Amino acid sequence: MNVFGRPVGPTLGSGRSYLQIGVAALGTGVTFGAVGWLAAFLASAPASESGFAEGLAIVVFGSYALLGFVLLAAGLAIPQREGSGIHFSTRQRRLLAYGAVAPTVGVLAALVGAAIAPPLPGPIVTAVLALLGAVVLGGPLVTLFVVCSKLRGAIARARRTAGRTS
Repeated sequence: MNVFGRPVGPTLGSGRSYLQIGVAALGTGVTFGAVGWLAAFLASAPASESGFAEGLAIVVFGSYALLGFVLLAAGLAIPQREGSGIHFSTRQRRLLAYGAVAPTVGVLAALVGAAIAPPLPGPIVTAVLALLGAVVLGGPLVTLFVVCSKLRGAIARARRTAGRTS
């Protein structure tokens, strides 16, 4: 124990914080890497007549970016104890869980639906794809909302603290 009554050395709480930060950092790195590689590919690749190469690159790198957002949300949703890690409210934790689950369910629903659904009329297919797109893209948007609201709160606390010490 140190002078503040806290245990010295690694604890279960600090292990959770390492796991939280590690998974979230991996997700952030995958997302930024996918977006960077996509930008580099689109800037350097010669334009094709059919656009197949560009479309395939968008699908592949977009899938990696989506995976990165899922990892970011899942990592940040790991619960923490007092004194370690990044703490989120219950509401924020629920939104992060949605950010991790919704894209996964949306992509799986699209794949399963494409494999077993009977042929549908054009307007119904369009509506179903729009709904799945909203579910899949809702996850990263919710994750960004939670991260930005957490940053906004941290900046406001830092300004209040700096104002008291001046």
